[in-house]
Amino acid sequence: MIKFSTPESCGVSSAKIHKFISQLNRRQMHMHSVLMMRGDSIIYEGYWAPFTCDFNHRMYSVTKSFVSVAVGLCVEDGLFCLDDKIVDLFPEKLDPGINEHLKKQTVREMLTMTTTCCPCGWFGETDPDRTHLYFNKEGYRRPSGTIWEYDSSGSQVLSSLVEKVTGKRLFDYLNERIFTHLGTFKNAKILQTPNGDSWGDSAMICTTRDLASFARFVMSYGVHNGKRLMNEEYLREATKKQVDNNWDIHMHVFHHGYGYQIWKGPDDSFAFVGMGDQLAVCIPKYDFIFCCTADNQGNESARDYIIYQLWDCIIDEISNSPLEENPNEQKRLSLLNDSLKLFAAQGKADSPWREKLDGVTYACPPNEMDLKEFTFSFDGSSGGTLSYERGGRKMELPFYINKNRFGSFPELGYAKERGRVRTTDGHMYKDAVSAAWLQDNKLMLFVQIIDEYFGNASLTFAFKDDEATVLFHKIAEDFLWGYEGQVGAKRL
Repeated sequence: MIKFSTPESCGVSSAKIHKFISQLNRRQMHMHSVLMMRGDSIIYEGYWAPFTCDFNHRMYSVTKSFVSVAVGLCVEDGLFCLDDKIVDLFPEKLDPGINEHLKKQTVREMLTMTTTCCPCGWFGETDPDRTHLYFNKEGYRRPSGTIWEYDSSGSQVLSSLVEKVTGKRLFDYLNERIFTHLGTFKNAKILQTPNGDSWGDSAMICTTRDLASFARFVMSYGVHNGKRLMNEEYLREATKKQVDNNWDIHMHVFHHGYGYQIWKGPDDSFAFVGMGDQLAVCIPKYDFIFCCTADNQGNESARDYIIYQLWDCIIDEISNSPLEENPNEQKRLSLLNDSLKLFAAQGKADSPWREKLDGVTYACPPNEMDLKEFTFSFDGSSGGTLSYERGGRKMELPFYINKNRFGSFPELGYAKERGRVRTTDGHMYKDAVSAAWLQDNKLMLFVQIIDEYFGNASLTFAFKDDEATVLFHKIAEDFLWGYEGQVGAKRL
């Protein structure tokens, strides 16, 4: 059962939360949700429309922390040990000539990402079995147990290990052992890799409340409602600093050490961290949990900004005693919540070039994006439609000026339930498209994919006389590939 309390009753100022959320908006963070808990109570929850508390959001590498808990359960059940060699647990996946360093790599070293580490990008590989690919790819270069290096594919192997030894899907195993007791994750799921394994390093899809309940379970070290669901020792080891994870002298927000697929942060906090700033930050010292979802892909400073603002506005001001209730600030915070909307491109509301471009077609020479031609049609100054031909297909992308227009991105064939596997059923990703005149002769469209896959693309068109320059830049894991590059164009 979800419990809500006022911030003040839990020692947190509503005014400080208001400042924090306002700062995220002011700095143009592309937020989708923020949730804060003190003890067992939700003290703040906000969603940037169209996102809501019921939206099942892709959590990306936060999934790795779920895998860690599943590994701990397997160890508790005696299915394998942390110091077992990973190759001994997958003899059927090994081709002749396995790397000598890899032969010695343990489950524990994989949990701490101190692996022999061959960067194992898999989207362009023909092998659909990521576990087989991990063991048999060339490039392992050092003894395991020495240097921390982010090893996403190693997390996928651990997920496959859980499924192998339990005979259950990763989600089903966690649901049976943990989620059903929490009363959450009722509509959650995990996407699959091309060969049908659970996509254990990237594809948990659940609500922000689901994530918060899991964070609470881990920060309670395996106890829920007075009942122990998991071994305490493993979770304490998983959430403490096992290894150093800094590559240089500079301290980044989650470079305070690394546990078992869990990051360490300031004030001995620990965190589950996913691409785009899917975050669950647990601060045992203050019995405080912060969760958020977002798509800040491409903004390298966003994560540090979010967390340092959290500390400056909330954590450094937190009280261990209730504060005096402040109805005026609580109402002000509520009004701010009601106004939250997904980030949209911002710029000039109109341009004299709008009438010059309306209905005019520009043709492109052969180019890397396979963009043949494009036409803008405007609905006054409020928005319009970009019609274009790319890859032999004619497509339309409607937009509003300085606000989002929600619809479906016109590309077909993007992956659905299985990563990298193209669809053939006309499936399209949901999108939000905004546009802004950056200057009189320069119009940018900002596309946000807001589906089970997240990504964004900036489509910039700059005009002079009868010519145009087109610059596309995309930030997405394994799609929008035709939206990266630059080409000239000429008015027909």
